[in-house]
Amino acid sequence: MADRSKTRARARPKKKTTAGAPATRTVFSLSEEETEDLGRALARGLRGGELVLLVGDLGLGKTVFVRGMATGLGIEPEDVSSPSFTLVQHYRGGRVPLCHVDLYRLSSDEEIGTLGIDEILATDAVVVVEWGERLPPFWRKDAITVRFHDVGEGCRQIELQGVGAAPTIRGGDA
Repeated sequence: MADRSKTRARARPKKKTTAGAPATRTVFSLSEEETEDLGRALARGLRGGELVLLVGDLGLGKTVFVRGMATGLGIEPEDVSSPSFTLVQHYRGGRVPLCHVDLYRLSSDEEIGTLGIDEILATDAVVVVEWGERLPPFWRKDAITVRFHDVGEGCRQIELQGVGAAPTIRGGDA
């Protein structure tokens, strides 16, 4: 009888999937630098025109992740700040523009509609939406979704869904 334990040890970890749903990759970040690295790695594979939804509680690193994305697109990371009060920030100067939207202070589809989301999504920019779960479902179709979870002691579990080629990063893969 064959020794199956060796076969199992070499098996690749499976990505989470459900019928018709894109694969989800889960990583763990132990620092702002690792979270920024993940954003940078994701952005390097983007060409413009993508929608990236960021989902997670306050203080879990969503804006830090966007700073990394800016770097991956060739935009100065120091320029990136949370658009909580301005709601929409546009960054240019990289290989493709970056539009950073924050829906935290908005509570209705009507309020979100006043931001000009249709016009923003019609550009060649990479569009990143913090509090992306608040974006009406018809806009979320085909988006890349990044979920942030606090797992204690400064560690973040970050799930990436809808990413074609998984970015290569430092940090703990699940």
